[in-house]
Amino acid sequence: MYDSQARVNYLIVFRTSPDVDHMAPLAWKLLEEGETVHGVMSAGYDVAGDHRLALLRRHTRFRLHELRPSGASRANRIAGRARATLPYALWMLRRHRVRLVAVEWGYGLPAGYDRLRTPAGAAVVLRSLGASLLRGDAPQQPRASFIYAARLLQIPVVCLPHGLSVKLDPIPNEEVAALVASGELDFSNRNRFAAYVLNTEHHRRIHLDLARGDPDVMQTWGSLRWAPDWFELNRRHAPPFQWPGDAGDRVRVVFMVPKWRNRVDAPATVELVRRIQAVEGVSMAVMGHPRSAGGADSDPLRADSGIDWQRIHDLTGLDSVSVIREADVVVDVGSSIGLEVVLQGKVLLNPAYLHEIETLFDTISGAAVIANCADEVVAYLQSHVAGEPHVVSGAAREELLREAVYGSHEPYDIPALYYERVSELAAGGRR
Repeated sequence: MYDSQARVNYLIVFRTSPDVDHMAPLAWKLLEEGETVHGVMSAGYDVAGDHRLALLRRHTRFRLHELRPSGASRANRIAGRARATLPYALWMLRRHRVRLVAVEWGYGLPAGYDRLRTPAGAAVVLRSLGASLLRGDAPQQPRASFIYAARLLQIPVVCLPHGLSVKLDPIPNEEVAALVASGELDFSNRNRFAAYVLNTEHHRRIHLDLARGDPDVMQTWGSLRWAPDWFELNRRHAPPFQWPGDAGDRVRVVFMVPKWRNRVDAPATVELVRRIQAVEGVSMAVMGHPRSAGGADSDPLRADSGIDWQRIHDLTGLDSVSVIREADVVVDVGSSIGLEVVLQGKVLLNPAYLHEIETLFDTISGAAVIANCADEVVAYLQSHVAGEPHVVSGAAREELLREAVYGSHEPYDIPALYYERVSELAAGGRR
């Protein structure tokens, strides 16, 4: 049983902005409860402008460890590679007496770590050590090093969401389709975590039914990112943003660029952007996907001569919470950012015809404006310009929260549940 009077040191490994977005709320809850949190930031991330980390740094019990600060000197880059290694992770966990490690979604421990006293166990540890010494610059190496170090020290590791899947279709792209068809979609290495946490029950079922997940390890805890208390705190502290140009009384529309590889009709998407930019009374902006690799997600749009970038504002790289706060309508297909839109009271316009994947926004009536062709998108925008915006009903909002935020349950205190679960694991229990 967890002793609430015994304070514990926790360590969370952050890598990119989406990871911070979804894991910072756990750090915040732990700090609010009086625990100590060590945040390890992977190489190259600029922490200075991150309002979520700024919130955490207000707490005296939060310690931020930048393995290699953004813009570091050559000497610091070398030191950063050393800090990404398995020996450094072992030293840090012991030095700070860490009782639980949290990392983002992804691969788990290789075979061999469950039998460390065997030749196979010794071999996998040596491979892990060698890889950490050679791959110190790799963005994922700190995560790997802390996972391995924690297992060697018998410290539980929890794998937390770095996003939220609103997709009900278990096959988002051709790569996953090929793995499912061949029977090679195998997430069994995730079963070696103390807990592998999902936001939603439908996402957990996909892991169990198609990817060899262990039902005792794969657990649905709900979404910290959109839990009411953190949602409001995050919205209030998001950086200031002013809509570019002179929008006047025009309707401010943001088009969220999709992940092109997720069964998206790219030509139809480009055509829709062309149509929206021409709607009278609309000021249009585009935001690239936060996990885009070097802007590649924007290429189909940039390559099209029919898109007038003199009329469209490119807001890629800005904080989506701040941008949505200043928008009237957000056009999005298949992304969890739609939750932010609905919860901020803005209109979510879902051009469902642009991809082949069913989402929660398609099945929960009234949560979004569903458009089945470009003409319907334009027609809705014209209605909005004319003063007839879509209004989400209370029932639709509640159903969306139940399915996407509360893990298919009635509302409960999500941060409290996370705190209870990680506290029990840190104390030696298992959920």
